Amino acid sequence: ADWIMQVAQQQTQEQLTKDGFFTPDERKLQPAIIPEKSELLDSLGVTAHEDISNDEWEKRGFLTEVSLLFKREIVHNSRNKKGVGARFALTIFLSTLVGCIFYQVGNNNYGLEEGYDNLQSHFGAMIMILIQSMFGTAMPTLLSFPAERPVFLREYSTNHYSVLPYFMSRLCMEAFITLMQILVLLLITFFMVGLQSNFFHFLAIEYGLAMSSTAVAVMLGCAVEDPKMATEFLPLLFVPQLLFAGFFVRTDLIPVWLRWAQYLCALTYGARLALLSEFGDCAAASEINPCRKLLTANQVDEDEKPIYWAILWLLFVTFRLCGLALLRKKATKFY
Repeated sequence: ADWIMQVAQQQTQEQLTKDGFFTPDERKLQPAIIPEKSELLDSLGVTAHEDISNDEWEKRGFLTEVSLLFKREIVHNSRNKKGVGARFALTIFLSTLVGCIFYQVGNNNYGLEEGYDNLQSHFGAMIMILIQSMFGTAMPTLLSFPAERPVFLREYSTNHYSVLPYFMSRLCMEAFITLMQILVLLLITFFMVGLQSNFFHFLAIEYGLAMSSTAVAVMLGCAVEDPKMATEFLPLLFVPQLLFAGFFVRTDLIPVWLRWAQYLCALTYGARLALLSEFGDCAAASEINPCRKLLTANQVDEDEKPIYWAILWLLFVTFRLCGLALLRKKATKFY
């Protein structure tokens, strides 16, 4: 396609005709069918011919489309070595930096007086790991949808596939890459910081938070048409998450009329689940200790743990469905 555009822009029609660029169509086609129903027309209004079998007009199955699109995603990422490599290299660098700054702050006994001062550092390290997992996975997703929009519109307009298979194939690839990225992040930070929770439990929390964050990024990416405009939405993606996480300001100090926004922020529930996983045993050891005060200040309740998980994945489903609806709507509009 790029070569065709280059030739069309640099050569005159007379020169192309002289060079034999426009070869005559020697195909012996039957007269075109005059369709009575719009199903015989493709999206460009082209009709079938009498010698075309019905099999050529049958729509392929959903799983076939998803399978072929997923294979294309694999090929695309295998060829995009610099982009994928930079993504993981940045994750390794930032994870190592966080691990060095917060080295072994998690190995403390908060029942002792000398351990009180380090509680905030331990909490800060945990929040930084959560924020890194959210930033590192959501940002590439936000920028990728607008960048690949022209290809999607061209293929969708010619009935190569429908919106849902395309959306599902992207979801499968994003889920795999996100899991690998979160695994690399935690293999470095978890042991360097000295977190006390179960590794796989914390991995599940990080993964749920990352997938919910990418769902918001997908929705915003599907809503815009220009990659440059997508970068303008980055503060909208991250700033509210930070404000309602409970680290910079306690959630019980946020004005009552504004607290409802925390229920739309995945980091709020990811942080609550992480607090229970990291400080739950410490809080259960005594009725009055810094860990219990930390959980109380962030409105964390052990009995509501299943609710936190449910809301976290409900946000993922909700924002993904909103992204699908926006993509379907935008698919009928060319810029």
